[in-house]
Amino acid sequence: MNDSIKKLLRITDKNLEITDVSYETVNKKQRIVINATLSPCPQACRSCGSTVKDGFGKTVIVKNGKKMTTIRFDEFNHMPRVMHLKKQRYKCKNCRTYWTAQSYFVLPKHSIASHLRYKIISFLTDKVSLSFIAKHCSVSLSTVIRILRSLKSYVPSNSKKILPEVLMVDEFRSHASSEDKMSFICADGESGQLIDILPTRKLPRLTAYFEKCTNNDQVKFLVTDMNAAYFQLTKTVLPNAKIFIDRFHIVKHMNKAFQDFRVKTMKVLQKKGFKNEAQKLKVNWRSLTKNRQNINHSEYKSWRSFRAPKFPLLTEAMMIDRLLTFSSSLREAYEAFHDLADAFRDKDHSLFFELLEHLPESLDEEFRKKLQKLLKYEEGIRNAMIYPYSNGKIEAKNTHIKTLKRVSYGFKSFENMRIRIYLINHLIEVK
Repeated sequence: MNDSIKKLLRITDKNLEITDVSYETVNKKQRIVINATLSPCPQACRSCGSTVKDGFGKTVIVKNGKKMTTIRFDEFNHMPRVMHLKKQRYKCKNCRTYWTAQSYFVLPKHSIASHLRYKIISFLTDKVSLSFIAKHCSVSLSTVIRILRSLKSYVPSNSKKILPEVLMVDEFRSHASSEDKMSFICADGESGQLIDILPTRKLPRLTAYFEKCTNNDQVKFLVTDMNAAYFQLTKTVLPNAKIFIDRFHIVKHMNKAFQDFRVKTMKVLQKKGFKNEAQKLKVNWRSLTKNRQNINHSEYKSWRSFRAPKFPLLTEAMMIDRLLTFSSSLREAYEAFHDLADAFRDKDHSLFFELLEHLPESLDEEFRKKLQKLLKYEEGIRNAMIYPYSNGKIEAKNTHIKTLKRVSYGFKSFENMRIRIYLINHLIEVK
């Protein structure tokens, strides 16, 4: 019976003897109570080295009563489990030293069993709140935070970091740092493995961090968005790295420029009294940004803005063409935008920059300036069309961080958030 309970608790200590199992109610909640005794054989004194018996056969290490402790275990059948453990105390007659017997399943001076501690750590690797973990492990919130902070020693050190050949960098809003609202994150561009997280994205702090790395000259590509601060890193601490602008941000910039011009056109139409036309441009904005190669030219049907029988059945291409008749400047912007998008999609960087440099003078000035802003990032955009790397993997990590922040109701401590991010990315191994 005793061994069966020990197997159920996953305890292999031969010196532990379970005497009784009962139930008790605490704070109107019932829990399982295991009464046990831990009394291993006396060993030599750790202070003076005296053996259990001296040379004359006289006993030196003697038992000196028992110490009662309460140890929390994980739940069983949705009921909390605790162990009232009587630990044997010992006394050395030579040096008057006292000590208490210890077991492997609970650390000295602790009341949380290692089984429960590992369960809490396992929960910390998931995107759940600390209060949720405390509730399901029947411990206090401060206990969960204390265990989380104890993992700080397992976080990889910032010194002597080895950088990959393809380095992805980005930022995310943390709110937990007093230095900056935006925190810095970097990862391996090929494997996607997280490298490090810093509380700020400010250039002096990033420069100091990368100067400590051992292989700055081996970084070949710096994959980033259009944040100018990161471009300075290649001039100071990453001398051999080529700038690589993430393709998503390039397409986003072009889409934003075209959508801003569409909204501007709608406002002009509304002022002229063409409210119906402006509404149709608003409703069908997705069709105007759709890839021209995927537009249907053969299927006739009724559209939301052009319903039969008032309007004849139209193909998708005919519907878009009808929308563009509302404004000649919008049609011109549509053609310029899609010419650039097609060249970018085909990864023809020569054609892309030729079109960008020779945009028609008749285009809306504001729209043309927004598009030609990409000329400042020519090196990075060319590399984006030549090489296959992107910031997709680090953006996925940012999504996980946002989910973690949402379920955790924010973080007051940046260090706590950093440890949890390392746990979620399986970069902390607790043995």
